[in-house]
Amino acid sequence: MTRLAINPPELKDARSIGYNHGRIDGGTFYMAGQVAMDADSNIVGEDIETQARKAFENVGALLDAVGKTYADVAKVTTHIVDVDEHYHDGYKQVYDETFEEPYPCHTVLSPDALAHEEYLVEIEVEVPFTDDEIEEIEVDGDVVREI
Repeated sequence: MTRLAINPPELKDARSIGYNHGRIDGGTFYMAGQVAMDADSNIVGEDIETQARKAFENVGALLDAVGKTYADVAKVTTHIVDVDEHYHDGYKQVYDETFEEPYPCHTVLSPDALAHEEYLVEIEVEVPFTDDEIEEIEVDGDVVREI
């Protein structure tokens, strides 16, 4: 079984701090939660809409690295600090711009805090892969590497 680790250059160097941004394992693409952080570890935006856009942009970089798009996403898990305030006031608009029918499954959780006090949202997706699709992924040893 092919297992791949995915770390696009548009995202912070996760391997230097002990994780991979994405993995394909057992025919499923998993990802670490994506937040409003750029490759230089800067937090992007102070409001939920700006942070959601950046987090989804990071998700898109991971999907692109393995030849997938938002249309391929089967499941989204979103963690929103103060969901009562932020879900309908910024996040939902970005989500609706990102996904179309048929929509992925979507779970929204409301933790008290995320990994940094300035983060308002963290997003994870899951994407299924066939064996043939996995074989088509270009393994370059850097962005996508076999593990």
